[in-house]
Amino acid sequence: MANIAIIIYSMYHHVATLAEAVKEGIESTGNNATIYQVKETLPEEVLQKMYAPAKPDYPIATIEDLTEADGILFGVPTRFGAFPSQLKEFIDSMGGVWSSGALYHKPSGVFTSTGTGGGQETTIVSLLSTFAHHGMLYVPLGYKETMEDLRNVEDVNGGSAWGAATIANSDGSRQPSELELKVARAQGSEFGRAVHKLTRTKDVGRASSSTADGNPVDGGQVVDPIGAKNQTLNQPLKQTSKPVAVSVGNSTKEPEKRGKKKNFLKRFLAKIFD
Repeated sequence: MANIAIIIYSMYHHVATLAEAVKEGIESTGNNATIYQVKETLPEEVLQKMYAPAKPDYPIATIEDLTEADGILFGVPTRFGAFPSQLKEFIDSMGGVWSSGALYHKPSGVFTSTGTGGGQETTIVSLLSTFAHHGMLYVPLGYKETMEDLRNVEDVNGGSAWGAATIANSDGSRQPSELELKVARAQGSEFGRAVHKLTRTKDVGRASSSTADGNPVDGGQVVDPIGAKNQTLNQPLKQTSKPVAVSVGNSTKEPEKRGKKKNFLKRFLAKIFD
């Protein structure tokens, strides 16, 4: 069972609604999921002028939430085709885990929300450089489990192979449709399966190797690689080469087989050129 962190920023609750569906999908695979939100950076008076509702009741994300998770999904709205500054501030505080490599090979993914039909994919792409610099593994939604839903054009659907998404309208009046929530649940379940698979593979790899002091992880005979190497170097070399001809005076003693082959060749040539 894997622990997955869902890190979001949501001003008008569209991303928060998608996050709940993603969480539901993750938990349907037997994994744990916790939703966190990054800190708001806009002053309260600005939020009031933007008619932003109160923030959802999620804990504020910390760096420890990232390092303790087996996988991380980011849910963000689009700001001019990229992720918002609130998430950028959080990412810029991740220098410590970058230098330590704490997020190396940790699975990651993205879902998003836009006002109109543009910016979903570029917002996700804008996060890929962050994943690359941390050595994280980007897990897209793909089409294998969502082909029919993503091809459905009877309803508005912001999702794509890159990740789930919703189209909120330019004034934010439209909430995620059931089709968009279905795609979000699919992303959660597929991401949960991927994290479980990668985590299990990592555990198997650790179990099959020895620890730094030479003790095997899962029992078995302890091997001292340095001692074994020295023991090998101290052993006398075994003779593996074949005997060669030895010259004594003007005569040469050759192996019996070589002499037979030489006499046969002489007789054969004599018959040809006689």
